[in-house]
Amino acid sequence: MKNTLFIVLVLFVIFNCSAQKKYKYPETPKDSFIDIYFDDKIYDPYQWMENSEDSRLNNWLNTQNRLTERETDKYLDKWTLRSQIGSMYYDVKYDESHSYMKKNDSLKGKYIFKYRKSSTKRSLDLLYKRRGSELNFNKLFNIKDYTPDKNSHIDITNTYVNEDYDLIAIEISNNGSDWREIYFFNLITGEQFEHKLKNIRISSSCIWLKEAFVYDAFDTPEKGRELLDKAKGQKLYYHNLTESQSEDKLLYQNPDVTGTNSFRFSKRDEKIIFHHYLTVKGKTYRALSLGNIRPESFYLSKFLIYPNSKEIQMTVEELEGDVAILNTNWEAKNGRVLKANINQLNQVSEFIPEYDIMLKNVNKLGKNKLACIYFYNGKDVALIFNLEGELLRRIDFPEGKKLNYLYESNEDVTHTDFSISSFYHPDIWYQLSLEDLTFKPAGTTSIPYDAEKLETKYVTYTSKDGTEVPMYITHLKGVELDENNPTLLYGYGGYGVTVEPRYDQSQTLWLLHGGVLAVPNIRGGGAKGNEWALAGRRLNKQKAIDDFISAAEFLISEKYTNPEKLAINGGSHGGMLVGASMIQRPELFKAVIAEAGPFDMLRFEKYTVASVNVNLNEFGNTAFEEDYFNLKSYSPLHNIKEGVKYPNLLLITGSDDDRVPPLHSYKFLATLQDKGSNTSLYILHVVNGSGHGGAISSEEFTQKISKKYSFLFNQLGIRI
Repeated sequence: MKNTLFIVLVLFVIFNCSAQKKYKYPETPKDSFIDIYFDDKIYDPYQWMENSEDSRLNNWLNTQNRLTERETDKYLDKWTLRSQIGSMYYDVKYDESHSYMKKNDSLKGKYIFKYRKSSTKRSLDLLYKRRGSELNFNKLFNIKDYTPDKNSHIDITNTYVNEDYDLIAIEISNNGSDWREIYFFNLITGEQFEHKLKNIRISSSCIWLKEAFVYDAFDTPEKGRELLDKAKGQKLYYHNLTESQSEDKLLYQNPDVTGTNSFRFSKRDEKIIFHHYLTVKGKTYRALSLGNIRPESFYLSKFLIYPNSKEIQMTVEELEGDVAILNTNWEAKNGRVLKANINQLNQVSEFIPEYDIMLKNVNKLGKNKLACIYFYNGKDVALIFNLEGELLRRIDFPEGKKLNYLYESNEDVTHTDFSISSFYHPDIWYQLSLEDLTFKPAGTTSIPYDAEKLETKYVTYTSKDGTEVPMYITHLKGVELDENNPTLLYGYGGYGVTVEPRYDQSQTLWLLHGGVLAVPNIRGGGAKGNEWALAGRRLNKQKAIDDFISAAEFLISEKYTNPEKLAINGGSHGGMLVGASMIQRPELFKAVIAEAGPFDMLRFEKYTVASVNVNLNEFGNTAFEEDYFNLKSYSPLHNIKEGVKYPNLLLITGSDDDRVPPLHSYKFLATLQDKGSNTSLYILHVVNGSGHGGAISSEEFTQKISKKYSFLFNQLGIRI
């Protein structure tokens, strides 16, 4: 009897092993590239993929696309899901124009602007009319007219309105590129000026000075290297709208010709504030200055010099007469507010002290008031002060909600609006009296589901080294902790960025179908201030990864889910995060969706913005031995092991991404398909004509989101 049972058991195991599906991946050509770092040889067989002109790449991408389509076409519910996603994004009616107007204060005067979709194949056009006019909106910027070919996607990325002279500058991006162009229009006639500006970057500053335009631009990128090389040669120009860009007056050139450090500027009450670097006796400092700009001259009048430390953040929030109001963490880890005399060097005093909760924002609130927004234990807290520093009112907002737009630049109004958003509902608007600081609901929001059926909790869990980490968990009320809930764990964890409650229609659809959404505020982000960000930066990057992995372990131990029902997702820095997590702890996850992530951390700094100061501070530099070995230790590409069964993976990248080039996704995929167990699925979705910032049509956006959530629903067993 025992022998019979043993034979049956063996046959059962053999049958199940042989029945386990195996994927046949296309063979990817290998070359013999070897990079040497500190006598450490790194074999890089797919380095040829870094050359977008290599003839082998297009064939490889076509083969991968056929594989992806073949696998994703099997999802039975994909058309139903696509229809539901389309309804969530395009059929839900709520007041988007409210937030658009609030975010563009300069548009609240003489003219009214709005965006309108004329085709699902293109981005939104810009329309306008004069305020008070009974005439219909006129189309000012027709996206179709600026689209050079069918493979290009043009997107309006910014507008600069000059109501005093009835002018507007419209900034556009082609295929989501960080390179921008600017066009100028006369708002009285709607006519476009003859000349445009090129070589603008996503980081460029632009302001109006009467009828002239002041901006910073960079050297023309080498042809064919636009998506790969770092921008250099930052210069400040004065532009006359009636002349070509070649005639623009050069006012100032960044002394850092490497493109590592850059200057920026903004306009405050007709004064121009410059953030720049200053070298004194061979030592570099940061400085705040007044910029004095004339067509024929330019000079900086410094009013604050402070240490050139990557830990220090300094923002000029407002100007009140000759006083600059500064939001900073300088000698205050939770943040504080300073006053600086703009006419005297380093005449600084404390205005609002550091508290035991973290300061997020400092906003002007009409005449003689400031709104300071703090964050504590998953809640936003607004403290409203007068300009003598006296606290006028404290407003506490609910856990799991985010406060938005609590500011007012107009000193003559008696009321202003703000909103509250969450992971599962869009902005809900309120009107605030600037006289007695009371508020009441303003406007209505209509959504095709009952938001009251959902809830968000803010919990803490213990990371690998004992650190307590906070996390948002959102789901339907009354969810059973039976270990069987399909769960999506989303992460970012870099650059001091805090992932806060933000409405996302597709995530909401996930929740309505019974999914759990978990968002940990891991180290490297900014949830607990600058020290929290530094604790997950550069040599501490593994701590951020540990925090994310520990979040997965918490969800499993607390019986929210199990490894067969757990997926992880992240984009950009978050793409690297989930890539590293799946390589280090493959047994924890069923599926991974990694979007536009850097996966080759040893060659990351060689392309585009990866070698600018902010990225070197975040990750380090392979020129330094300590940085090199640290990067190698967690680089997703370099830690893939032979024969390991990694989670099923969907990589998403933009073909024209010039911030994190798609070569990272290509090399990562090729290596996984070559080394990883072929019982796991590794596929790639390339969004053609898209950059890091998107710039895709609504049709392509729906396709991308549908692909993502079809994969997710299928992997975790959600039927619609």
